[in-house]
Amino acid sequence: MTPLKPGYLAVLVLSYFALYVAWIAPTAFSLAVRVEQLDPAGKNTAVALAVGLPSLLALVSGPVVGVLSDRTTLRLGKRRTWMLAGLLLGLVGAAVVGLAGSIPVLVAGWVVAFIGYTTTGGMFVTHLGDRVPDEQQGRVAGFTGSVTQIAPILGVAIAGAFSANAVPMFVVPAVFAFVLGLVFVVVMKDTPAERATSRLNWKALLQGYWFNPRRHPDFAWVWISRCLIFLALSVMSIYNVYLLRDRLDLDTSTVAALVSTSGMLGIVAAVAGAMGSGALSDRLGTRKPFIVGAGLLMAVGLVITATLQSIPQYFIGSVVTVFGVGIFGAIDQAIGLNTLPKEEGQNGRFIGIFNLANQLAQGVGPFFASLVVLLAAGDYAWVYLVAAALAVVGALLILPVRAGRTSAAAVDG
Repeated sequence: MTPLKPGYLAVLVLSYFALYVAWIAPTAFSLAVRVEQLDPAGKNTAVALAVGLPSLLALVSGPVVGVLSDRTTLRLGKRRTWMLAGLLLGLVGAAVVGLAGSIPVLVAGWVVAFIGYTTTGGMFVTHLGDRVPDEQQGRVAGFTGSVTQIAPILGVAIAGAFSANAVPMFVVPAVFAFVLGLVFVVVMKDTPAERATSRLNWKALLQGYWFNPRRHPDFAWVWISRCLIFLALSVMSIYNVYLLRDRLDLDTSTVAALVSTSGMLGIVAAVAGAMGSGALSDRLGTRKPFIVGAGLLMAVGLVITATLQSIPQYFIGSVVTVFGVGIFGAIDQAIGLNTLPKEEGQNGRFIGIFNLANQLAQGVGPFFASLVVLLAAGDYAWVYLVAAALAVVGALLILPVRAGRTSAAAVDG
């Protein structure tokens, strides 16, 4: 493979950034605010449904799209076709959420938007698997990993500025993602798939949900580790707005400002974690120590947040957590690409399976968090303590990964 040129990489990263502004910020802030506007009495359950149901449905759409993209023969390209479709769905779904007058309509709109953004995000990662050589994967993953941490901060800031008006709170980030995503669609280097020799059937589609872990053990351990760490992230994020309001007695606009400020303080930590770990892991030829360290840092930050008593403590907990997440965001993608069974010639399928780990976690996490809050009699602190435990276990499960099992050029897990 030919390494990506700086200009091409810049456009890719910028459009990936815009996608995450619209995709992730609602789960961290906007949906909680919108749900409370529509159903303040049932907000704990309603926000879990709004965040969790789309992720569960994406478990179906993600792998199917991955398999279909491997077989897409349209002139537009096998990945570009689905990327554009996802951007359109995201824009339409976000508009529905902003205009919603009830929880069911809100959930339906976010289902459409989330599936669209999941499709587009999956095509971005699959494109990297198609185009990025092994020796460049760590650096490229460093860029994209840092984007996943920085973009939601801007998304929350935009949403906070429009928190009193639901339509722009969701539509402005969606338009931003669509326009910049369209720029990359135009310049994207993609080709149609070769015409398949076998017909697509249910068995082929179901392969998008399954692989043989005995044949690809490294990929299996990476998948399990990723699932648990993303479960920790999903659990910790859903009640952030409500924790701040309860513990510090703040109004919605102040919470938005506080979340945005903590995010901006964490930018340096996130970039340092993602960029530094990505390049350093390439140089050292190892990934596992970075995943373990990231999980431990996340756990420390979550415990600090769980015991929240002041705004400075919230900032400290957030920065420590974001630093760990930044490291994980870069190395997780790199180790996933390293252990991808490329010899199968089905990158779209395996990237879809890889993304199932975080999609399953994002689907189960909100309901799990809701159960924790219920069992803890409304004490949101227990959500963060449980998330800390999940982060530690997930990080330690990366240890069985061995070098060179699924890719001849793989870096040591």
